[in-house]
Amino acid sequence: MKKSVLGLLFLILLGFAFQACDKIEPPYKEVGGGQATDDTRKVLLEDYTGHTCVNCPAAAKVGHQLVELFSGKVIMIGIHAGYFADPKPAPFNNDYRTEAGNAWDVFFGMSAAGNPIGMVNRKSSQGVYAITNGNWGTEINAVIEAKASITLDIATEYNSSSRSLKATLTSKVLQDITTALKLQVLIVEDSIVSAQRNNDASIGSPTILDYVHRHVLRGSMNGSWGDDLAAAGQALAGATFEKSYTQTLNSSLNEKHVTVVAFVYDATTYEVIQVEEKHIQ
Repeated sequence: MKKSVLGLLFLILLGFAFQACDKIEPPYKEVGGGQATDDTRKVLLEDYTGHTCVNCPAAAKVGHQLVELFSGKVIMIGIHAGYFADPKPAPFNNDYRTEAGNAWDVFFGMSAAGNPIGMVNRKSSQGVYAITNGNWGTEINAVIEAKASITLDIATEYNSSSRSLKATLTSKVLQDITTALKLQVLIVEDSIVSAQRNNDASIGSPTILDYVHRHVLRGSMNGSWGDDLAAAGQALAGATFEKSYTQTLNSSLNEKHVTVVAFVYDATTYEVIQVEEKHIQ
């Protein structure tokens, strides 16, 4: 496959930026210039992290570079769970854990595998979901050109006075899906400034008091495992499904940095088959 000059340049620059942290195996996919379309299957990258995990800032950096490299086709969530996410004495007394994040961490064996750790589309290999950040790029590269079997559109209505948020999710099936599907709808907040431990001198000091936590999971609008979207055999080409949820935002969240992230997943394998995000303002 031919690479554009821009795409090749991105890959070269990314190689230097990762400093051998993350290797994307050939054949490389063309990047740069290609925008997500209605039939793009976007990729969910989950970064399991914690504010006392010294290796987590470097992993987050890898994730953010992958989001940029793949031109809006990768959606990242930072999930604070496990020992390194537990509140500690100041300045690590903030608590970014969530009920959903804790449930996923235990079920998928994430922090037990050792932070930093993540998942790409919640795909498993012989029952193992956890992927080290050194392999995130390879896993994303392997699926980045897949066509979507279902679309996912998010419409939001937000009242700043009452802090009431309504999210309406509309999905249209593009090709028959035989398995049962579930829908997960999440609240994510970006640019939270608080302390973080770190061992990468290129990022900052061992304790960064003004670290910017990105894409932080802050809660779910429909429980830890979402809702049923379609029963097995119902998701036939042309079928459309719509669901709406309303929630009052916690006063601690900065509404200017809040995003709704939603994904459709296989109810049996847990694999994410489509993901989307939408800023509420």
